[in-house]
Amino acid sequence: MKKIIGFVFVISLFLSGCARYYGDYYMLDEQYLARRQLETRRYETQNEEALLVASAQVLQDLGFTLNESETKLGLITASKDREAGSTAGKVGLILLAAFAGTQPVYDTNQKIYVTLVSTKSHNNYGYNVRVEFARVIWNNMNEARIEKIEDEVIYKDFFDKLSQSVFLTANDI
Repeated sequence: MKKIIGFVFVISLFLSGCARYYGDYYMLDEQYLARRQLETRRYETQNEEALLVASAQVLQDLGFTLNESETKLGLITASKDREAGSTAGKVGLILLAAFAGTQPVYDTNQKIYVTLVSTKSHNNYGYNVRVEFARVIWNNMNEARIEKIEDEVIYKDFFDKLSQSVFLTANDI
């Protein structure tokens, strides 16, 4: 009996050593509020469906293909394929690798993803639209990496075009 209790105790110690600590799992980083402010705009409209239609039109004008669209949930996802890197940069890397005697590694293509979510504003008039851009980049070794796009110009341009589209849609122009 003592051997069984001792065995259970030793097994318990080993298993408790494998437990993960999730204390920081839900901690937000320091840039969270600034990033949320960059990604979100408020629109004074009661017609969420028209806002989502205008959003979808802007995304299509920017070359995105709509993957999912659920107006009842206020969700749109879209993507587009693009070449990654410049030809001059690739040639430079190949020449440098040839001189060094190594295999060149350069980006070949990328897929850009957009997620757009609309939610009712807290004061019950208008909707908040939050959009996030991210991309998957593949290199010539068929390795992929994921990057979140945080360029302020991209978000500003998107929301400027969305504001114009909402204005045109609201005025039947």
